[in-house]
Amino acid sequence: MSFMSRLLCLCLAMAVPIAATPARAQQTTEVRVAVLAPSALLWLHAIARDQGFYAERHIAVKELIAGSSPALLQAVSSGSVEAGISLGDIVIRAIDQGAPVVMSGAVLGKTILRLVGGTGIDQAKQLDGKTVTAGAVEGGTANLLRFQLDRLGVDPRGVKMVALTNSRDRVVALGNGQVQGALLIAPFDTLAVEKGMKILDVYKEPYVQTPLILNKPWAESHRQAAVGLTKALQKAANWIYDPANKQKAIDILAAYTKIDPAICEKSYQFIVEEQQAVAKNLEVTAAGLKNIIEIDQAVSVNPASTKAFELSRYYDPSYLTAE
Repeated sequence: MSFMSRLLCLCLAMAVPIAATPARAQQTTEVRVAVLAPSALLWLHAIARDQGFYAERHIAVKELIAGSSPALLQAVSSGSVEAGISLGDIVIRAIDQGAPVVMSGAVLGKTILRLVGGTGIDQAKQLDGKTVTAGAVEGGTANLLRFQLDRLGVDPRGVKMVALTNSRDRVVALGNGQVQGALLIAPFDTLAVEKGMKILDVYKEPYVQTPLILNKPWAESHRQAAVGLTKALQKAANWIYDPANKQKAIDILAAYTKIDPAICEKSYQFIVEEQQAVAKNLEVTAAGLKNIIEIDQAVSVNPASTKAFELSRYYDPSYLTAE
């Protein structure tokens, strides 16, 4: 082969691009997450799903609805599911009793429950001796209602507390006189107001109403997925506070709860703009857990915790701070 032929072959070889080695796609991990019935408690979860924040973290969330808060906690503790969005007081109690769960973030760092008076109830003092509901008759939500009543000058020992776990049922009960006062969660509190009922009180101090909890053995052996789940909800928490996302956030809540968007808009005004209940950056604060414990100790014969408070017993911030 002549010199010129060899040179031409070399040039042609250099011109052929080298095939890039295909990058190995990161596998999607299914994570079973236990939740309660659709409400604003799960707004961040609905946002993360709608906006693709789970998918960005290669997480496929399988939502499993638990029949009650204790059942939800038991499912996470036993490993029947990997994670859950639970109620703060139940998690505190379970961890103190040795349950293998940990909080990796706070979905709600303040309560979004509002005390609503039934038909003809304009002031909290009118609830003296009346029938009221907080959903359950024991536990953190019931104790929050007792604490609020006491603070408003109503003897909580004098009211009759009944169990009505479904928020829609509580609105109906307020309207027909079955109960005269109720703690209601958004957007059902606004539904009650639309029917002419009045907001009597809101607890405005830090209160980790709904932490994200992980099964500890699973989180330790599947750290990337645990981090991914936590970071997706953290992104949703930051996203909801951006005013540019207001209308989309309202639409997501309306679709998730099957409630009129006009009602959900008022829920946004209360939860995001007024109460600022969504935990900033998904962080769990010491005050948010201490207040739950102190309220329980003030009004309950069976408080959530009797141990000296240590934030690290309940909360591992490393899932939030990881990249």
